[in-house]
Amino acid sequence: MRVLVTGASGFLGRAVLQQLQGRGLEVFAVSRSARPRVADAQGIVLSRPDDAEAVRATMQAVEPQIVMHLAGISSAASYSDLYRANVVFAANLLDASAAMPVAPRVLLVGSAAEYGPVPEAHLPVTEDFACRPNTAYGISKLAQTNHALAAAMGGLPVAVARLFNPIGAGMPRTLALGSFADQIAKMGRQGGELATGDLDVVRDFIDVDVAAAALVEVALKHRGNGEIVNVCSGRGQSLLELTQRLIAVSGVPVSLRHDASRRGNSNVRSFVGNPGRLQALGFSLSNPDIDALLTRILEAARAQNEST
Repeated sequence: MRVLVTGASGFLGRAVLQQLQGRGLEVFAVSRSARPRVADAQGIVLSRPDDAEAVRATMQAVEPQIVMHLAGISSAASYSDLYRANVVFAANLLDASAAMPVAPRVLLVGSAAEYGPVPEAHLPVTEDFACRPNTAYGISKLAQTNHALAAAMGGLPVAVARLFNPIGAGMPRTLALGSFADQIAKMGRQGGELATGDLDVVRDFIDVDVAAAALVEVALKHRGNGEIVNVCSGRGQSLLELTQRLIAVSGVPVSLRHDASRRGNSNVRSFVGNPGRLQALGFSLSNPDIDALLTRILEAARAQNEST
């Protein structure tokens, strides 16, 4: 079975490739530029994902049975850049999939940011909650979902996985824990001061490897009717507690300094998803060993810091 994966060189993409390879599937990894081979996937360069003809040519060359669309960005210099990456690419991919002689099963990876603020009475949030995103990122990802729903109405077997908060080794510095690990790695053994944004938030954090396994399960088992599936654990964890545990496993003295300029892509205080639909597909996210996971995140940041 051939699987085409976009965003294959990213943090989540690398984990998904490993999961697909572990199942013995033939994988084609799409990225904007040539990348080192990962997990024996065959690399494909698509430098202009906003070029509909280039996207269609890629689909025709691969003829995949499954498409997993992970590509996207959390921020950009302009709204047009954000929409090209998060909406236009997805729309082109859906159109190209629908035009194939045999349409592939398509999974678009969305974001919990699509929901926007959710009252505490509605947490853990279900997929039926009315989305009211209040960030440009969330708005763009909801637009991607709406294109998927329209494609499903046209007969394309497509689903959307609303991913919550994956964490793990190699996570980007644009994410809170990735930034904190990078800062600690650069301090050395003498320790120092850790600049953070608001830590008084609760999120549904997931081990990226487990999240990747869940996405593969959804890609293989979804009903293809435009269903939306939360990829989450249903358990909230405090960012402050995780930061304190990251400091503890670092083994160096670190003090916290609040930096008001450091803001994430969501201004929601507490956010946890309901994993009921994911569980109905036969997959439940296990409780991670948080200290072991944080240790791997920090070790990867230190290795990266030593190599640069």
